[in-house]
Amino acid sequence: MSYNELHGLTIPALLRRRAAEIPQAAAFSGHSWQGHRDRLSYDQLVHRMEMMGRAFYRRGVRHGDRVAVFLTNYANRECVLTALGCLEIGAVVVPLNTRSSDEELRHALTLTEPVAVVCMQESAARLGELYPAASLMLLDAPTESPQYWPDPERTFVADAVPVEVIHTDLACLLFTSGTTARAKAVMHSHRSMLHAGQAMGGAVGLERGDRYQGAWPFFTSSVMSMACMSSWVSGACVVLEQVPLSNAERLRLIETEGTTVYHGVTSIIHFLIDEYLQDTYDLRRVRRFGYGGSVMPPEVIEKISTRVHWADQVHVWGMTETGPAGTYLPAHLLPRKAGAIGFPMPTCSVRLVESDGLPVPQGELGEIVFSGPSMALGYFGNPDATREAFVDGWVHTGDIGRFDDEGVLHFVDRIKDIINRGGLKISSAAVESVLYSFPGIAEAAVIAVPHEGLGEDVAACVVPAAGQTLDIEALAAHCASQLADYARPRQWHVLDALPKNPMGKVLKRELRDSLASSTSSAKVPA
Repeated sequence: MSYNELHGLTIPALLRRRAAEIPQAAAFSGHSWQGHRDRLSYDQLVHRMEMMGRAFYRRGVRHGDRVAVFLTNYANRECVLTALGCLEIGAVVVPLNTRSSDEELRHALTLTEPVAVVCMQESAARLGELYPAASLMLLDAPTESPQYWPDPERTFVADAVPVEVIHTDLACLLFTSGTTARAKAVMHSHRSMLHAGQAMGGAVGLERGDRYQGAWPFFTSSVMSMACMSSWVSGACVVLEQVPLSNAERLRLIETEGTTVYHGVTSIIHFLIDEYLQDTYDLRRVRRFGYGGSVMPPEVIEKISTRVHWADQVHVWGMTETGPAGTYLPAHLLPRKAGAIGFPMPTCSVRLVESDGLPVPQGELGEIVFSGPSMALGYFGNPDATREAFVDGWVHTGDIGRFDDEGVLHFVDRIKDIINRGGLKISSAAVESVLYSFPGIAEAAVIAVPHEGLGEDVAACVVPAAGQTLDIEALAAHCASQLADYARPRQWHVLDALPKNPMGKVLKRELRDSLASSTSSAKVPA
């Protein structure tokens, strides 16, 4: 669907258009809290959306009201139907991180002031205590209870809803992933969500009839704004994974759903391919792997190319504030440009700027700034942060990049993860790439640690692959052969696991805090 065709549409309007064009085509496959998987056509999805909207309106939810969702992906069917019911009547869906602490939840609820929270009974007391002003809708309440979540398969409301929804209406509040001290609520409209879907769908190459599966927590931008919108703008079917789900179960789901495009963070894809090599799985219908979140190690790219040779790969980069549209590295540039994040997605623009906002010269490092119709409206209830990040139609990402001589964009590091060792700037991502090329490493993260004379020094945190014992002396020698002397790690920490957010991104702030309070480390002369 083109930019012009999307102009002026709301999300419900898009789904009604699809239901009129391809009513019986598959639109959604999601797991219910009751233990079954619900597979819906476009026509069925629109019917359930309308029933949810009418039921919410009868419960007193109105245009502009916020409805929070506190559910894991075990109930991703109910998550998506709740969101669609909100969008149908102009309400705003607020996905909450189910792994949040009480303080984090209290902050999210107090900031967004939802009129209702959708959850399970096991969470009701906790949520009611943290934010008593909201009513609760419980999936597992008795059907006669006033707190019962109105399942559209059991609830019929005939009354039409007297509400007009327009494409610029606020549709969703998404909390930033949590790599910062306090998450901010990113505002997205119907328009920005649909254009995020158009951009990402174009980058991943979705087509009508595709089945698009991935490991995406509902409370991130990857479910509604990326997976669902990309699928529905393209006329495809979104397949949402439940939790818990092992890598073997994930591969079996690919088989049973007939998945054609699989998308996940790089660590998920890495582990998935390792499991694929251990047993017999049928991936013949998968034509493409999409991944992002961090750099995919070249050896894993090669492993996919060798073992699943009929499927190509595309690397995408984006963030909640950008849609999560952004950039993509097309399949034909892999593996030659492995590690790069490529070119702007359709309808998107990126450039590199200095700290004063001026463009950097070709080949120089600069902050990646983004512009496009998928860009968020700002931060809810935080005008200062909005003014700082959203400047003159561009969002400042906090990521450092450079354009090579072919115009391909390379991610260098997060601004806050650049290590300043005695005035010499070191990209932690570049050091991590060298670590990943050493046999026996499953995961790696490089962080700055305090140094009395230099200000900061380089510390490497590594997780051995299953059944492997790392030779730190050999690993240090490997780094010495591939890195400048000042960029080599001086501290080594062998860990059982790295702290991550729900999307699989390493939480370096937590890692730094953890190591600061620890006295154990293996130090090797570099």
